[in-house]
Amino acid sequence: MIDDDDWGKRDEFSTYRLGNCWWLRRAGLKGLRVEAKIVGDEVPLLILTGSRRGRAEIPLADIRRIRAAVDQGKSRSLDFYRCMIWRDGERKLVLRPMSGGKLIYGQLILHLAEEMKRIGRFDRVERGLQRWETALYSVLMVVSAVFLGYLAYDTLQNLIRTIETKDMIFAGIIWGFSALLLVGSVAIWRDSNRPRPVRSFKDLEQVLP
Repeated sequence: MIDDDDWGKRDEFSTYRLGNCWWLRRAGLKGLRVEAKIVGDEVPLLILTGSRRGRAEIPLADIRRIRAAVDQGKSRSLDFYRCMIWRDGERKLVLRPMSGGKLIYGQLILHLAEEMKRIGRFDRVERGLQRWETALYSVLMVVSAVFLGYLAYDTLQNLIRTIETKDMIFAGIIWGFSALLLVGSVAIWRDSNRPRPVRSFKDLEQVLP
């Protein structure tokens, strides 16, 4: 891990390989991968170069907001990492790791955060999902919980025979799962998902590989 006091010890000419994506292709970067590096001292630049063609130079001072996010899967290997970059008057850019290159991606995001701190803009570095993503996931979980709960209730109501113990057990399991979904719809707004400024480099590392 990188300590908050050691943010300036990285080689500024390190090159990081990332996976290409729709947002970067829209910005003119072509190829299966993108090379990223941060250069400059007084006016640092993030330079993105497509493996086939295309180049983008982004002054860090022009960045309005950087937000690192992770959609957590059933296992750490299924986690989906990305970093979104917003600039005034420009389209959003999204940085994503290559297959098997998650650690390289994490090093780049930390390097970006270090440079943003060095130029006095660390307050623009954030973590968390986009608000609409968090809201969508929460709503889907609530809808699923209500649907399953109603399905279990309707099944009991439409039985043509006397309700037996096994029927109540089945309904109880379904209602219990529905309750878990409702709890999850609230938990998804927890600290790791809601967008907010990072507190430190260690805080940022919580949403990096």
